[in-house]
Amino acid sequence: MTDTTNIARAPEEHPPALGAGRLADLMAARFGVPVEAADIATLAKGSALTASGAYKGWPLYPVADALGLDAELVGAVVSERRAWVEASLPRDEAAQRIGWHWRDIERLGLDGRLTVGQSGRYPVAELDRLAVDGAGERWVTAQEAADELEIRPIDFRYVEAAGWVGPVSSYERPVGRSRSVTVQLYLLADIWAVRERADIDWESVRGLAKGAPSPLREYAVLGPSRAEAVRAFAQQLADEHQVTVWAWCSPYSGEWELDWERTESAPAEAEVRRALAENPRTARYAQAILLGPWWGALTREARRLLEPGVAVVLDTETTSLSGQVIELAVVDAHSGQTLLDTLVAATEPVTEGARRVHGITDEDLVGAKPWEKVLPRLRKVTRGKIICAYNADFDRGRVLGDCERTGRKPGHLEPWDSWHCLMEAYAAWMGSNRWLRLGGTHRALGDCAAAREVLARIARGRGAEFSPAPVGSSVPAMAVPLQPHGGDRQAAAD
Repeated sequence: MTDTTNIARAPEEHPPALGAGRLADLMAARFGVPVEAADIATLAKGSALTASGAYKGWPLYPVADALGLDAELVGAVVSERRAWVEASLPRDEAAQRIGWHWRDIERLGLDGRLTVGQSGRYPVAELDRLAVDGAGERWVTAQEAADELEIRPIDFRYVEAAGWVGPVSSYERPVGRSRSVTVQLYLLADIWAVRERADIDWESVRGLAKGAPSPLREYAVLGPSRAEAVRAFAQQLADEHQVTVWAWCSPYSGEWELDWERTESAPAEAEVRRALAENPRTARYAQAILLGPWWGALTREARRLLEPGVAVVLDTETTSLSGQVIELAVVDAHSGQTLLDTLVAATEPVTEGARRVHGITDEDLVGAKPWEKVLPRLRKVTRGKIICAYNADFDRGRVLGDCERTGRKPGHLEPWDSWHCLMEAYAAWMGSNRWLRLGGTHRALGDCAAAREVLARIARGRGAEFSPAPVGSSVPAMAVPLQPHGGDRQAAAD
């Protein structure tokens, strides 16, 4: 049997301050009620307890203060918490009770339409009312929407194409280990509104055999396609703000992604989101269109690097993977002009493996300048520029290695901030987690040209590029034509 007297009278036997979990155990023994960590938080919120420190971000409370609290106060807090637990459910159990997805429960809690109480729990009474009076607030997948309308999934695509309903949100569902698919979500109340349309002979649509033509196709043809709506919006955005806009329908998710130049006149993302929602043609697609995708930042950075005077592209050939530089080339990123192209003498032989790759022999290096003679020219043509290299880690390592070998200071060639890895940028832009082969000539100047083309490809963006019409012009600028893709009649493909 626990001696609670000793606990109460000898707090010095315990640490002067404890976290909520261990302190709750002490208080439970002291006051004879099932105190839990949540009760400690409630007492602290009501100023009955004050934290005296923290450990790994968790508050610590004075033991003496806690054990000296009024027993009735502690009992009331515990009773209130237990009553709340009896009258509420955690998120997943709340969703299960009314047959909703947990995302709906969480969303309505964040929106303030469902009470979220202590420990992130939801009141049963409100859940039950929601199931009856607020069922239309639920978000459903396309398959669930089709089931609600008692039609085939393909027929629901016609319903959407006709403009009667559109997604209100989406989420990413993992598929396998390395990819995911985007799942569109629709408001159930919108689905019910479609079901009540008197101009549709639903009985003729329901029960159709697989492959049978749907009567809904004629309505779908009348509505603008998603691609047409997004394309028109992108051109409008480009013209209104005088910025380049990229629109891409991802072959991975089947959804549209939009990005644009970030200039002084460029709109903020929230402004574009509002414009999508207010545009009659894109309103039903607005929530499903991704703004500012990851590839957009890479495209904008590549465009900056291709501006005059900003960057150069460098490549090296070496005696081995960890050896000395034997060929070095640098070209201007903007113009492609050759700034440096030279063989470099080495103090070690070229390995057979390296020679098979680039074809440079020891005999080729006879009479070539040593590193210490080449370095000043390299410093000069790269000074004040970002150094782009396809495998920046390799090329930087070889440059710094030769500087260390010859006792020369690398200067601005050393900081990582001076370098830009095109291989990493290209892999990220392509959405790949694998090493992507450059495909150059395996000679320094040829690989510089290939690496510069990679930079230019990233800078072109994904999908269709929409250029703004000249200010004062009544003729809209011509955009890159969109190619057919997936379910969109004119969806953009990369």
